[in-house]
Amino acid sequence: MENLLRALRGTAGISGMILFIILGATTFSQILSFSGASNGIVELITSQGLSPLALIAGMMLILIFLGIFVDQVSMMLITLPIFMPLVQKLGVDPVWFGVMFLICMQMGLLLPPHGLLLMTMKGVSPPQVSMAHIFQAVTPYLIMSIVMLLLVLFVPSVALWLPQKLS
Repeated sequence: MENLLRALRGTAGISGMILFIILGATTFSQILSFSGASNGIVELITSQGLSPLALIAGMMLILIFLGIFVDQVSMMLITLPIFMPLVQKLGVDPVWFGVMFLICMQMGLLLPPHGLLLMTMKGVSPPQVSMAHIFQAVTPYLIMSIVMLLLVLFVPSVALWLPQKLS
């Protein structure tokens, strides 16, 4: 019973922190949208003269970095108000971008040292399992995620064939 209460207290504390992060991200997203800052940021980025591939790669790196520290919902609330207008302006297929977006979010959550999924795995594992064990266990998933991201990036039909068949 004592372990259950301790787990419930821990869950409540973590859930509260995540809700505050989501609240902050939602507020940030709304401020960007209502103030028109999203459009200004998109114009500023596109005026730099970078290729669409460079911009997509930059967005993916931002997502991977954010995934180390922030949960998925907060990442979407922070980045999508800027990324989606940019994707539309570049003429990029939103389904293709969405698949890469999801792969990068998942990769960020698995990256050491602070990936949220790593902390979750440590929290539910027995005490004899160290973070080094968890890092080793997650390495094949990270390698496969990188391979899949590169495959989808350079061969878009991998991500688009099923939606094309269904439409």
